[in-house]
Amino acid sequence: MNFNKQQEETINTIEGNVAVIASAGSGKTTVLTNRIKKMVEEHNILPSSILAITFSKKAKENIIEKLMGLNISNVSVETFHSFALKIISSVYGIKKFKIWTAPWEKEKTIKWICSDSLLLCDSDNVPYNEITSFIALQKNNMKTPNDDLIYTPDIPFKEEDMRQIYKTYEEYKEINSLIEFDDFLNMANKIFDTDYYTLEKYRNIFQYILVDEFQDISISQALLLRKLNTKNTMIVGDPLQAIYSFRGGDSRFILNFDTDYKDVKVINLNTNYRCSKDIVSTANKLALSIPDSQHKNYVESISYKGNFQIPELRHFSDDYEECLWVASKIGELKFKGYDYNDIAILARTNAQLQKLESTLHDEDIAFEIVDGKTFTELAEIKLIISYFKLALNTNDNESFSYLYNKPNRWLDKKFLKEVTDNSFKKNTSLYNSMFTIGRRNWRFKKGIDEIIEVINYLQNNQNSNISDLVRFLRNRLSIDKFVTKGKQSDDGSYIEQIDNLNSFENICSKYSSIKEFVSYIDELNTEMENKDNDKVKLLTIHKSKGMEYPVVFIIGCNEEILPHYKNENVDDERRLFYVAITRAEKELYLSYVDLYNGQTKLISSFIKDIEDTIKIIKTKKQVVNNK
Repeated sequence: MNFNKQQEETINTIEGNVAVIASAGSGKTTVLTNRIKKMVEEHNILPSSILAITFSKKAKENIIEKLMGLNISNVSVETFHSFALKIISSVYGIKKFKIWTAPWEKEKTIKWICSDSLLLCDSDNVPYNEITSFIALQKNNMKTPNDDLIYTPDIPFKEEDMRQIYKTYEEYKEINSLIEFDDFLNMANKIFDTDYYTLEKYRNIFQYILVDEFQDISISQALLLRKLNTKNTMIVGDPLQAIYSFRGGDSRFILNFDTDYKDVKVINLNTNYRCSKDIVSTANKLALSIPDSQHKNYVESISYKGNFQIPELRHFSDDYEECLWVASKIGELKFKGYDYNDIAILARTNAQLQKLESTLHDEDIAFEIVDGKTFTELAEIKLIISYFKLALNTNDNESFSYLYNKPNRWLDKKFLKEVTDNSFKKNTSLYNSMFTIGRRNWRFKKGIDEIIEVINYLQNNQNSNISDLVRFLRNRLSIDKFVTKGKQSDDGSYIEQIDNLNSFENICSKYSSIKEFVSYIDELNTEMENKDNDKVKLLTIHKSKGMEYPVVFIIGCNEEILPHYKNENVDDERRLFYVAITRAEKELYLSYVDLYNGQTKLISSFIKDIEDTIKIIKTKKQVVNNK
C-alpha cells in the first residue's frame, strides 16, 4: 500500500507522545493499524503490550478486522467502557456487582424515589428520561451527589430535589450491588487513584497506547488515559468532527493534547482521499466558520481526487415536495449507473426520515434505516397503529396486548393474565374476553370502558381521513403527554417524540380509511423485511459518522432543524453539518423547505458559509390542476 509523506511519518513514529490531527477521509484508521503492524513486525514490540482504544463497538470491530487483514493478532482492542469494566473485574471479580441494564427496573426505581421524596408528581408521568440524562451528565463529568452538580435549564425538578434523587439512586444501587454503564469509567478511575498495585500492573502491561476518535473524549476518559501512560500515547482525531458534546465529549482534550502531555509530536493528515475536489472545497469553506479551525494545529484539507460535480442546493415549498424530488433524483442516479447502495440520505432528526420512508415506498425504491428504527417501530407511532389495527380487527391479539394499558389505565399484568386465560378457555379473542373480565372485576371497569369507547369511535369513523383520527387519539388519550412523560419545553417547542407524531400525522393525510392505511403499513413492513442488500440508506447525521457514500443527500437545511433548536451550541451543529458534507464521495445534494410539518422555516444560516462553493438551483414548483 502506498502512503503519503504525512502518513509514512505517522506509521514510522513509534516512540513518544504523538497527536495526529486527521481530516475527514484521510485514512486515519488504516494508518493507525499499519503503525501497529510496523511496531510488531519491524520493532519487535509484543502485541500484548499494545492497547488500541476507540469509542464504539462498531469502531472496535473495524480496527480488529483491519488488523486481521494485516495478520496481526493479540493486540488489545477495546472501547473505553469495555476496558474500564476489565479493570473493575480484575479487582472485584465478576460476581461482586450486577451490571444494571434493564430500563424498566431503572424507571421503576426512579418512580419510587420520586414518590418517596414527596415530589408530588403523577407516577405515570415521572420524567424518567430527563432524570436519567441528568444523572448521566453528572457521571460523565465525574460529579458525585455531594459535588457541585451541573444543572441545565430543562431539569424537571428543583435543583435540590434533583440532588436528592441522584443521591438516593446511588444509595439504592450500592445497597443492591448494582453498577451501570455510566459507572464504569468513574469506578476504574477510582481504582487507579486508590490502588497503586493495579495501576502499576496496567502500566507495565500496556507500554504503547493508541486512541482513535480522540475529539470525542470525555473528562473521565481523559483522566483514565493520563493515569495509564504518559510516555507512548498516540491519539488520532479531528476537532472539526467533534459532535458528541451532548454525551460528555470535549474537543478541548484534542486541542490541548500537546500542552497536557510532554514532548508531543504533532502530525497533520490533511489529504482527503474520500471526497471530490468540489466537495472538499465546500467542507473547507464551512470549516473556516468553526472556531476549532483557528487552532494552531489546524491545516486545510486537500483533495486527492479531481473534480466531479459541484454540490447543489435546492429549494422546495414543503417537505413533501422535497421528498418527491429526492425520489425522482434517485431514479435518475439509478439510470446513470449507481446502485441504490451507493446513495445515502442524511437528516438531522428521525422525524424527517418518516416522510422519506413513505415516499420511497410509494415510488418503489428499496431502502433501509441504518442502525435505527423504522417509523412504524417507534413506540409513539406503534401505539397509534395498534389502535387502528384493533379497530379494524378485534381478533388482533397482538395489538390488544400492546395497547391495553397505554396510556396507563391501571390494567396490570394480572389483568392481562385473566383476559388471556379466559380467552383460551372460551376460544375467543383477548378483546372479547375483556368484557367477561370487566363484569367480574369492577376495578378494571374504567380502563375497559375507555378502550371500548375509543375502538367504537374508530370503527364508526373508519372511513374518515386518517390524520383526523390520529389527532383524535392524541387528544382523547393524551398520547403526547404519555410518550414524553409530560415533558415539553417552556417555549412550546417540540421534543423528539412530538416531532415524530407531527410528521406521522402529516403523512397520514393522504389515507382516507383505516383499512387503506393498515394495508399500507403491512405492505411497508413486509418490504422492510426484504433481504435484498441493494437499498438506499436512510440515517441521521450522527449515525453517519465514519461512513462514506458516492452520493449523499442532506435534507432539511433549515433553521431550527440544522442547526437544531434544542442545541444552544451552534458550533456543535456546524461541526455536525461538516460531518454530513464529508460523507459524500462524488455527488452532494442539499435541500431546504419553506414549510416543515406546516410550520414556516427559514434557510439554514450555515448555507451562507458555503454559498459561493455550491450551485444554487431554483426548483420549479409543482403545479396542481384543480379542475
